Amino acid sequence: MGGVGRRFGSDTPKQFHRLAGKCVFIHTLETFLATHLFDEIVLSCHPAWIDQTRQMLPLSKCPIRIVEAGSTRQESSYLGLLGFRQPPEIVVIHDAVRPFVSQEIVVNNVIKAIEVGAADTCIPSMDTLVHAPGRQTIRSIPPRIDYLRGQTPQTFSYSLIVHAHRQATRQDCSDDCQLVLDLDRPVGIVAGDEHNIKITSGLDLFFAEQLIRHRFAERKKGAPASLSQRRYAIVGGTGGMGRAIESQIIALGGEVISLARNTKPISLDLSDPVSIEDAFQKIADHSGPLDGLVNCAGYLSIASLERLNLQEINQIIDVNLKGLILCCQKARLKKGAHVINIASSSFSRGRPDMAIYSSAKAGVVNFTQGWADERCDLHIHAVIPQRTNTAMRRQNFPNEDIASLLDPGEVAQAVVDLLSQNDLTGLLVEVRKNSFK
Repeated sequence: MGGVGRRFGSDTPKQFHRLAGKCVFIHTLETFLATHLFDEIVLSCHPAWIDQTRQMLPLSKCPIRIVEAGSTRQESSYLGLLGFRQPPEIVVIHDAVRPFVSQEIVVNNVIKAIEVGAADTCIPSMDTLVHAPGRQTIRSIPPRIDYLRGQTPQTFSYSLIVHAHRQATRQDCSDDCQLVLDLDRPVGIVAGDEHNIKITSGLDLFFAEQLIRHRFAERKKGAPASLSQRRYAIVGGTGGMGRAIESQIIALGGEVISLARNTKPISLDLSDPVSIEDAFQKIADHSGPLDGLVNCAGYLSIASLERLNLQEINQIIDVNLKGLILCCQKARLKKGAHVINIASSSFSRGRPDMAIYSSAKAGVVNFTQGWADERCDLHIHAVIPQRTNTAMRRQNFPNEDIASLLDPGEVAQAVVDLLSQNDLTGLLVEVRKNSFK
């Protein structure tokens, strides 16, 4: 993790950018710690980021050491090899910016290195490869079946890789396996994974966010955890979606405080900042800090911009965005509490006659992502349902086929799944019809 991220185009090296609330390298490190294979882990870190790295390290039974990285990948790798307190038998070298490496790949690397002395993680190439020295014209197109794409980890007999570095004649080799091949020693192959991406650009980071969402969807297929002795406020709790969320939270043992303009004893008007502050102050005075907040209120008025007056524009923005933001600001939340903001599939592209509503929902998504990075002590997510069978939807689209709409219970399922996890933040969870059955 010695890179400075020049290709990433940011003052912050890519390994320190946040992904679902954690620095990229922390995701990577946690996978290695979870294998329980290692007696020691060494981080070869850029000198300017050593202090920050030390502050971020998780508690672990496995010793984690930080050494100063070199000016090249080859030098950083070698300095890392020299950083162990006790020379190991096997060493696994991995890019900090490959956070999706699986435990299976790591284990298979160790097995292969024990058998052969060196192992490289590789995947087939889906694209045609061309040989173009000088990058002006193509000299040849080699058969794709004979070529693989290299990933990490790369794993070695410790004595072999240290010897390879000391014998190296190359000045800046970006691949440790190449140094072993230069000694005319074999390197075994371990099957990699297309998900084991290396984050080198902003587009890679965007793709990584989608992979995090995919992993969450795969992981949550069991029954949600109990929400016993937890108290949640649901803004918009009297609507169809709010009632479905309330029902599922109560079924899992949680307590719910529903908030809307007509709820008693505490009411809340999203167009009135004083009402919002007063409502959450009363909750705090009576019950103390909340375990979570779910913002699912919405207001939709189908009309072109030219037909909307200022009062109607303000109402759309107040209910769908401004009021939601103020609820997040004024709610008293416990450390580790959850905040779920319900957005809309229209966030990604404005809809005709819904331009203000769509822009407000896009604002909800951007606010959620930004606030999640600000408040790493909370678990903040956006749930993005497709067209849902609610009274608001039916009122605005009376001729729509109800069978084509998402059931509010599926949105509620997505919410309680998020309330049941405690290690991610900043997720955008899209809910499509039947996706949670």
